[in-house]
Amino acid sequence: MFKQILLPIDISDGQQAVKAIKAAVELAQSYQAQLHVLTVLPGFGSPIVASYFPKQDLAKIIDSIYQKLKTLVEPHVPDDLEVKLRAVEGTPHKEILKEAKRIKADLIVIPSHDPKAVERFFLGSVAAKVIERAHVSVMVIRPDRG
Repeated sequence: MFKQILLPIDISDGQQAVKAIKAAVELAQSYQAQLHVLTVLPGFGSPIVASYFPKQDLAKIIDSIYQKLKTLVEPHVPDDLEVKLRAVEGTPHKEILKEAKRIKADLIVIPSHDPKAVERFFLGSVAAKVIERAHVSVMVIRPDRG
């Protein structure tokens, strides 16, 4: 049923990211699907921010983020599962949707934090924006309620 699964994660949200990685790995194994893990560095493409960072610095930052992504993901992935990692810069929900289209994803597995309702109302969340705009199924991995 699913052949290309996209897992966008925030590498700074370790516990929730690991929970989503485990869920996506299990799904990928069940469906013999390829797993694509994406992390997005927000904000560096805006003209104001970009004016302070030369392009080679942005490339170094993206490479550093990629290495952190690799360190976070690899311990949870069995050797027989094909996983592709990618770190990009941009607006998170837009980059997630762009990546889903690029890889022809048929499922997006996305972790969600549990923001207060007021924050969600004013700011929106990446998961909510992806759910609203995705052209494929989206599975939201909610945090444990403690």
